[in-house]
Amino acid sequence: MAKKKRERRHPAKAADRPPAAFTAKQGQYLAYLSLYRKLHGRSPSESEIAEYFGVSPPAAHQMIVTLEEKGLITREAGVPRSVRVTVPRGEIPQLDDDEEDVAIAAGPVNEVAAGPVALYTLEVFIIGGPISEKFLKRNRVISRTIQIRGDQTLEDLHRAIFDAFDRFEEHMYEFQFGKGPNDPKGKRYVLPHAFDRSERNIAGDVAQTTIDSLGLKVDQAFGYWFDFGDDWWHQINVVAVEENVPKGKYPKVTKRVGKSPPQYMDEEE
Repeated sequence: MAKKKRERRHPAKAADRPPAAFTAKQGQYLAYLSLYRKLHGRSPSESEIAEYFGVSPPAAHQMIVTLEEKGLITREAGVPRSVRVTVPRGEIPQLDDDEEDVAIAAGPVNEVAAGPVALYTLEVFIIGGPISEKFLKRNRVISRTIQIRGDQTLEDLHRAIFDAFDRFEEHMYEFQFGKGPNDPKGKRYVLPHAFDRSERNIAGDVAQTTIDSLGLKVDQAFGYWFDFGDDWWHQINVVAVEENVPKGKYPKVTKRVGKSPPQYMDEEE
């Protein structure tokens, strides 16, 4: 019996494939993802995507999931910045706003100084202060996550923390870099009028000390002491240090855990 000749299948040529199907909105996301990767050699983070399109991080994540489900992108599970657009380049639309194209090409904008500037994600915990037991029972953990540019100062960080915890009356404060808050051997960064090089461990003043100059590393922790009477103690953990700064205003609060305790105990109901 003669053998039946097996029919050889050839992969479809690009011209034979139907064009990718996506909405105008999805097309803009594809355009952004494609251009960003071309310019920076990696994909943007979901927070950068959210910032660019002015949407919430969950909304940006859902869009990535949708694009993946439709086969318009691929990504590696558990690997950040691994998104790749699968749509042929000729089918990807241009971004609607030419100025935004230039912003992506130029890298970090938004009042970022010339030269590389890092973006720091800091988690600020209240670890001590005039807080009632009743309040603590309802708020076991009180923290705020803050993003700040490397060219901004410790004074800018103080103001961000001040606002993040809904405080209204300013007091003395300092930042402490040692084995923990109030480490007598640790470096201290103080207010300009308190800056005195002859005083032990004073390393600089908060108005002149930039975040980049501190040489912060991921998982490093340092202290922040606010109000030298009521003694609000904070621990600040370095969560992330990123090379690219998405557009937007900084410092900014990205996460809140627990209610803000009253600045003074007699304000609590």
